Amino acid sequence: MKLNPIFTSHMVFAAGKPIRVWGVGPGKGEILFAGAVCRIDTEDDFWMAEFPPMEYSGGHEMRCVLDGREEVLSDIAIGEVYLMAGQSNMQFKLREGANAGMQADESLDIRLFAPAHSENKETILPSDGWVKNGDRIDGWTALGYLTADALARKKGITVGLVTCYQGASCIESWVPAGTFAALGIHIAPEDKHYDHRHPLFERWNGDAYLYNFAFSQVCPFAFSAVVWYQGESDTTPAEGRVYAAELAALIDIWRRDLKNETLPFIIVQIADFTPRLDEGWRLVQQAQLDIQTMRSGVKTVISRDVCETDDIHPKTKQPLALRIAAALEDI
Repeated sequence: MKLNPIFTSHMVFAAGKPIRVWGVGPGKGEILFAGAVCRIDTEDDFWMAEFPPMEYSGGHEMRCVLDGREEVLSDIAIGEVYLMAGQSNMQFKLREGANAGMQADESLDIRLFAPAHSENKETILPSDGWVKNGDRIDGWTALGYLTADALARKKGITVGLVTCYQGASCIESWVPAGTFAALGIHIAPEDKHYDHRHPLFERWNGDAYLYNFAFSQVCPFAFSAVVWYQGESDTTPAEGRVYAAELAALIDIWRRDLKNETLPFIIVQIADFTPRLDEGWRLVQQAQLDIQTMRSGVKTVISRDVCETDDIHPKTKQPLALRIAAALEDI
């Protein structure tokens, strides 16, 4: 029996949400946390223990005894935990943009967990566990870090980030195989964005690849909210016409898998990009605006007026991060 890699010292659980701890391997064990104990006795490969929600706090310890092997996790906080998901503008690092060289305010309690990444290009690895503010922040997601900085500064709480992104990823890779076909969505290969078949990107743009590889790593963690920034790789006219239905399906599926039917979603509308302000691009932007009326608990954040328009990866992220932080407070 072993814990999922997301469970390490310095981790953050979401306040007011069920505290789920899971792992793999049959056997017997017990998890002790906050004065409660969950016992496990299973022949299945997957197991899970669940504790009741807690209020904002810190300094907790979790004792895990699995098949007689004890592991103690320390410095656990209860705060807000956000799943930062999508493609390259979410993956975009602090060192790559206008905030390169930013120094962490270590009085703020911000923590990051980075699951295994498809490209193996991340500098923060699952083996690092949860890393804390000040530890290599130049390699953190810029939008994630700047959003967390704003929220931690304003609310005085611990903010945890979990990443779930892949540059040049298409939305169909983030849902189970056959999801869109079941909705009657059929797009000919030649009518899809080139990223679907690009020699460097096609590996992770296969049907359900990132759903199985990336998203599954963090299920069923209880998040405070999901921040989704994706769409540039689905901007042909044929894709743009169905993107709203695809995004609605993704929200439904992720809420189901994360065991929270009302899980808040912040959708970041893709920025204007001067070379590509064509029909497909505008259709995706409109779909990302419309999703607010299609699903409850969803809020769209506009980026076009606070980002550069001559770069598909705008380097100015802080004004957008402030909008995301405000949306997370309001939703």
